[in-house]
Amino acid sequence: MPPITLLASGFGLGFYVPALLIRNRLERSHVECETVVLEHYFHSEKKLKIPESRKAYRDDFATALVAQRLPMDVRDSFDPGAIEDLLDCWEREERRDFIVLSGHWVHVLRRYERRLSGRYSLRVDLVYMDSEPSPSWKSLKKLVPDYADGYREIRLFDADRTAVLYRLPVGSEEPVPYERRSPRFVVHGGGWAMGTYLGKLDSLRRTGAGLDIVVSEPSEAEAGRAGDRCFLIDPAWEAWQETGPDGRHPFPPFGEVVPGRPTAFASPKEHHALFGLLREALAIVSKTGGGTLVDSLESATPLVMLEPFGSHERRNAELWERLGFGISYERWERSGFAIDMLHGMHRNLMKARESGQDYIQSRISG
Repeated sequence: MPPITLLASGFGLGFYVPALLIRNRLERSHVECETVVLEHYFHSEKKLKIPESRKAYRDDFATALVAQRLPMDVRDSFDPGAIEDLLDCWEREERRDFIVLSGHWVHVLRRYERRLSGRYSLRVDLVYMDSEPSPSWKSLKKLVPDYADGYREIRLFDADRTAVLYRLPVGSEEPVPYERRSPRFVVHGGGWAMGTYLGKLDSLRRTGAGLDIVVSEPSEAEAGRAGDRCFLIDPAWEAWQETGPDGRHPFPPFGEVVPGRPTAFASPKEHHALFGLLREALAIVSKTGGGTLVDSLESATPLVMLEPFGSHERRNAELWERLGFGISYERWERSGFAIDMLHGMHRNLMKARESGQDYIQSRISG
């Protein structure tokens, strides 16, 4: 039986980390699978431009907001030879089972189907990480209006129905009881470390809680205060690089930045290292990407929500607030940063975890 192929993207870690979580869940159920990262099949010069875009978006969030609204056709970014080699491999191995996390992959899947000429059909799940389509899916819709025909659309979250439809479990441990958690907040800007989170640090420090801050470069850690801890994803690492020594794509290499000593980066096997901090925290302070919603639900850690990156994140924030899982930063600030409000959200998240349907188990059994 050919492996299930997980089609991820490293452009945002909200498509990469969930793919590895799905991989781990499948493998624990003795299902063979392989993770493939979109940008690995780009022209070299296109890959080199991605870090430049990331830095520009970090430096100017307003520019990032404008850019994500522009239609994007990645087909010119593909290295034709690399794509042909990939399709040759799939055809040789008779790959027919796919889980897709980025809409840009659908262009490649349609090419694969044309190659097969009906010799066998594909089983394809299109997994939407956000409560409305994110930019890669919206761009695809404009280029290929019927892109989902013949495929199964999986929504983890549905803002219209005010519901969590599927869970994406992280690791095997249960959430830490709220009363046993450290008096700390985790503050970050999503996979690209962008947004308004650094501007909230002084206000958060006045609460007396410690801060675990995910910075984008070591120099940002130098402005830390007593009680802060700063963490960093290895700036030299890219998700589309070749796999690690074990032949697998790793979780992002992550380490604590301590002035005066080299940062020791590590990639845990079971889940992303950031999740270990979230399990112990009183709240996540972040914008509302789909990956952050998964982290919030699976750790049962309330989400204090910052300015969203586009309409999909705005819908995510509306959903989390209606479900009682999160609160806007401004509203929480007006409450005097009340911890008892957060405790109630933790209880709501725990109930949702108990009743939620595991996407991977449903797929295996279905």
